[in-house]
Amino acid sequence: MSSTKVVLTAETVPHVALDIMNNTHFEELELVRSLGELITHYQQGDNDILSQALNEWLEHTQTHFSRENKLMVDIQFPMYLVHSGEHAQVLEEMESIVTSWNNDHDIALLSEYVFTAWPQWFQQHVNSMDMVTAQFAVMNGYDPHKSAQD
Repeated sequence: MSSTKVVLTAETVPHVALDIMNNTHFEELELVRSLGELITHYQQGDNDILSQALNEWLEHTQTHFSRENKLMVDIQFPMYLVHSGEHAQVLEEMESIVTSWNNDHDIALLSEYVFTAWPQWFQQHVNSMDMVTAQFAVMNGYDPHKSAQD
C-alpha cells in the first residue's frame, strides 16, 4: 500500500475562469483527501467505510461531469465531444475501480488509483480541458461567478 498522500489541494490545482467549476473541483479534492486518509489508515474490516466514501466520490464525480457536460452544450463548446469523451472514459475507469473494490477489497489497486492514477489525470484535465472550456465560456458571455443555484 502506498504511504504517499494525495498532494492535490485547492492551492495546487490550477484555477479556471469559472467559479462553479473551481468549487466543484475543490469539493472533489476534499472527497479524495478524505478517501486517501481512509486508505492510509485502512485496516481489514473497514470495507464498509471505504465503500461508502468511494460511492460518495463516484456520485459527486457523476454530478460534476454531468454539470460540466451540460455547460459545454449550453455554450456550444466546439470541443464538446473530446472533453465529454474524456469524462466518459474516466467515469468508466472509476466505476470499474469501485466495482473491483466492492468485489475484491484490493487495497493496493485502490491505493494506486486514488494516490497516483486519478491525481495525475485530474491535474492534467483541469489544466487543459477545463481551462479551455472555462475560458471559452467567459469569452462567450457566461458569468464567471455564476453558482450552481443560479
